[in-house]
Amino acid sequence: MIDNKTDPKTKAKRKYNEKSYKRVSLYLKNEEMSIIEDFCKNKNYSKNNLFVESVREKIERETGKNFDQLSAEMQTADEVGSGRAAEDPDTESGEE
Repeated sequence: MIDNKTDPKTKAKRKYNEKSYKRVSLYLKNEEMSIIEDFCKNKNYSKNNLFVESVREKIERETGKNFDQLSAEMQTADEVGSGRAAEDPDTESGEE
């Protein structure tokens, strides 16, 4: 996916981004995008930050939990799940 003629710094950044981030593609009506762009320009937001903040706020409102708390809970659940698999590999496959 990375061109061999690309600057090494750019290659390193792309490799890091591919490993560390996921992309989201949105389809918005032209009018909606105009409003979002105007809002971002007037408030000095990037569109990326506006969407991330908006999603975090929505999740927090609907769950009643802080986004960072939810993230910590998910990490703990993942660690517990992977710990069980390491202790007893048959547990994940449903065998006991």
